Amino acid sequence: MVGGDFLKRLVTLFIVIAIFVGVGVYYYENIDNNYQTLQDFYDFPVPNDANLESESEKGKNYIWDKSSGTGVPISYRLVIKKNGWKEVELDGHNVVYEKNGRRINLALAPDYIGILKVHYE
Repeated sequence: MVGGDFLKRLVTLFIVIAIFVGVGVYYYENIDNNYQTLQDFYDFPVPNDANLESESEKGKNYIWDKSSGTGVPISYRLVIKKNGWKEVELDGHNVVYEKNGRRINLALAPDYIGILKVHYE
């Protein structure tokens, strides 16, 4: 009956893997529901639960309690990437993303994010 035990373990392993893959796909497909895009900022995503603190033509500043100031949270990074943005520069608490020749600087601080248009030559 050694073969039967092996088969049971193999089936169990496949079920566990299928569950993890299913949860991952569901999360990836539905993560956008927590974000909106800023049309004035080249459709860059911003978290729905971020509160606009101030804005100008060149930037928007938000209070967002999920920002640690040390890096972009993984879920936010996934949404940014899913929306076609690529990280092109990392300078301390500033991350520059590019899409279709347009750049956005995402500034990070504890409980704060700033989204700024970057003009470059």
